[in-house]
This record gives sequence, C-alpha cells and structure tokens, in this order.
Amino acid sequence: MMRSAPIGILGASGQVGHHVVGWLRRETVGPLRLGGRRRTALEALRQYANDDIRSLDLNDDRALAEFCRGCRVVVNCAGPSYQVLDRVARAAAAEGAHYVDVSGDGPAHALLRDHMPADPGWIAILSAGMLPGLANLVPAWLSDQTGGALTVYGGGVERIGGAAAADLVLSLRPQDAVAIDGYWYGEAGASWELGRRQSRSLAAQEDVRLDFFPGRTAMLPYLSADAERLAMRRKFTTLRWFNVFSGQRLRETLIGLRGTSGALSAAVRDVERASELDVLGMRPYYAMVFVIEQSQQPTRRAAIVTDSSLALTAATAVAALCALLRGEIPPGLHFADDVLSPERTLDDVLRLHPGTRISRHTLSQAELEEGAL
Repeated sequence: MMRSAPIGILGASGQVGHHVVGWLRRETVGPLRLGGRRRTALEALRQYANDDIRSLDLNDDRALAEFCRGCRVVVNCAGPSYQVLDRVARAAAAEGAHYVDVSGDGPAHALLRDHMPADPGWIAILSAGMLPGLANLVPAWLSDQTGGALTVYGGGVERIGGAAAADLVLSLRPQDAVAIDGYWYGEAGASWELGRRQSRSLAAQEDVRLDFFPGRTAMLPYLSADAERLAMRRKFTTLRWFNVFSGQRLRETLIGLRGTSGALSAAVRDVERASELDVLGMRPYYAMVFVIEQSQQPTRRAAIVTDSSLALTAATAVAALCALLRGEIPPGLHFADDVLSPERTLDDVLRLHPGTRISRHTLSQAELEEGAL
C-alpha cells in the first residue's frame, strides 16, 4: 500500500494513544488517522487542518470498517483488550490494513490463529506493549544462550486507570472476559520449574528491599500465560516472576478481587482509587529487573526503569510499527517478542522515551553472596 495511505490509531486520545500519536508525528511515517470515542479529546491532538479525526465506538461494525478502510496499518491502543479481543484486527484485515496491537495478547492470538484472514500477505503484531512484548525481549538481549533460570521482578507505583485498570481486573477475573476454549490466563503462586508449570510453588514475600525498587516492597509470585510462553521459547528450566508493589492499597485491592464476581465498572473504580492513594507523596515509577543464571556463564542482570509504564508501552508499539514499515516483519500472525529485534527495539524505546533507562550488568561473586538482584 502506498506511503500516502494513513496510519490509523484507535484510542488515539487515551493514556497510551496520545504518546503513540506524538512519536509517530516525529517519525514522519506519513499521514495519521486518529480515532476514539470523544471527538473533543481527539481535536486536542490536531496539528494540521487536514488531520483525519474520526469519533467511533469499537462495537459499531460499520464505523470500525470505515475507520480501517484505506489505512496502511491500524494501531490499536483501545481496550480493555480482554473484551476487544480480535474485533479490530479482523476489521483491519477485511479492509487490507496490517495490524499492531499494544495488547491483544493470548486470547486475541488464539481467536485469530484458529480463523486467520484469507490474505496471505497480512501482518498482525500482538502484545506490542511493555508487557509482555518488551519484557519478553529482554532475556534474548541479556544472553544469546537458551536454557537456565530466569527470575523477573516487575512493578512500582503509578496511577492506573481506564482500559489498563479494566484489563488488570479481567486478568484476575477471567470468567468476566470472553471465554476462549483452552486458554489459560495465569496463576498466582505458580512458577515454571524443571520445564513445566508448578502450582503453589512460591509464596508471597513482605517487607523486602530490592535494587531499583525504592523503600520496602511486597512481592507476589504470578505465572502468566505469556511468561509460560517465554519459558518454553527460551527453554528455561526455571522461570519465577514476581509482581512487586511499593504501595499497600493496590496490592490489597487486587488480592481482594482475585476470582470474585460483580460489576466490572465498580472493580475498575476500586483499582483506580487504590492506585491513586498509593502514589500520594511518591514519585511514580515502574521497574522490571531480569536475572539470568546459566551453566558456564556469569549471572547477568538487566533493569528497565521508567517514569510511566504507559509511555513505555507506547514507545514499544511505535518501535513495532516502525519495524513493520521497514519490512522487517514477515506476513502472518505474531507476538511482538517473537519477531522484533531485541537490540533495535530497546534502542528505539530509549530514543523515543527519555523517561526510560535500561541497563545490563554481570553480577560479581561478591554481589551474589550479598543477595543482590
């Protein structure tokens, strides 16, 4: 499709979308088509008189098709992803547009995989955000070797709202999301041990000090479907993933919501309120720390620290889109971490978002004995 065709961004005025719009203007990828529910919010993003701005509801099939029609690529920043699923992807494919989703994740992938669009040249990149997209690229950036043990610590303190809060609730209450046959969302307390999922293998830890996480933290182990997919692809014998909380209220709220029922809107408000209370008096941050232990290799550690996980998600999505536009992504349905270059993606993220810092480090024996991450 010609470069003069627009890039469509759905959820353009949202917490992730407005970053995507700003950075795509800087990347000069061509004209943009901005879509979302509220036209007034979209108008605030207008820079040029001929900017293509369209208000629409994702559940309106006709409006969604009209938005996708004529686009080179549609980038979906709208959610919650566990309810949007493959709806936008199929609309984009039907109109001949490639697709990038900051979420998408396993449920959308399962639906698309089982009933792929007919166009053999169509490209779709799912999970093109911070989690799991960027996170699942880091182990390959740390080590060319597969196998060994990976431990990940991820979390922080920042405001969570809108679609992000809804997806967080739905990940804890998969019965409220659209059922996908055979899809497993994740399990608290589980880990990947000796090459397979092990339930109730890890316990929560309280009052822990961790490098890159200020103050005292709590760690809750959680093995997600995406972490399990990473373990199988990289052939890890062990993978242990800990969600880290610098605040108490959000952690308590999420524990209380796990497996419960009730109105999604009320649960989302509870999450939003808890995150706002936790961030009072603190500087917002999000960190991910990765430690790889492999035979005949020194222990390696990587850390990603950002002032906004939403901005980091947006930067990852722009990096994925640019890789697609450069012709680096083959036709087909992909998870972002299966097809993106770890080095190029991390470089792009740092270039786009100065509020993110990325480092890697070989741990000395002394540091290991002192219990450093």
